[in-house]
Formats: sequence, C-alpha cells, structure tokens
Amino acid sequence: MLEFEKQEIIEVLRNIEGIVVSLDRLTMAHADMPEDMWKEAVFEYFLKSKALMSLPSCREILSAPFSTELGDDDMGELERAMDGVEYWSYKDFMSKHSAKSEP
Repeated sequence: MLEFEKQEIIEVLRNIEGIVVSLDRLTMAHADMPEDMWKEAVFEYFLKSKALMSLPSCREILSAPFSTELGDDDMGELERAMDGVEYWSYKDFMSKHSAKSEP
C-alpha cells in the first residue's frame, strides 16, 4: 500500500484543482470571447500559470513511493507504467498545420 503525508496530498490536489477549474473557465469563456482573444487567454494561462509550473512538484510527490530499481526491460516500475503516454509533438503539430496552410 502506498502512503503519503496528508499535506503532500493537499498540495497536489490544490494544484490539480487550480488547473481543472481554470481550464473549465477557459472552456466556458470560449463562447463569449472572440477567437483571437480566447486563444490569447489560453496562451497566457499556459505560459504564465503558476499552477502549471507546479506539475513537476506534483509528479515528484506522487512518484516518490515507486521503486526506481530497473527490471529486465531496463525500466523502473513507474517508467514502465508511463510507457505509451501520449505527448504533444512539434513534428505532429507542424505536419497537421502545414497541410492546412498549403493552397
């Protein structure tokens, strides 16, 4: 069984709450804002948000109880569990948007 200090869980939950509520508010604002202004709001939130900057700390707290000992596959327990997580890709983004901008 994994155990965490209560204060650590509160820290993680506060950070997640800030992100979830902010993203919900951004989504609701989309209908009331011009597209360019909404994109600017999203851009500003993601670049300047202290909540997003807290995610590495959340990951560190939640990762602490997992073994880092490498298995036969040269991966740690959590690394193995995270295998296959989808990430944003510059290449995919450019491929998708380059096709849209071509005449």
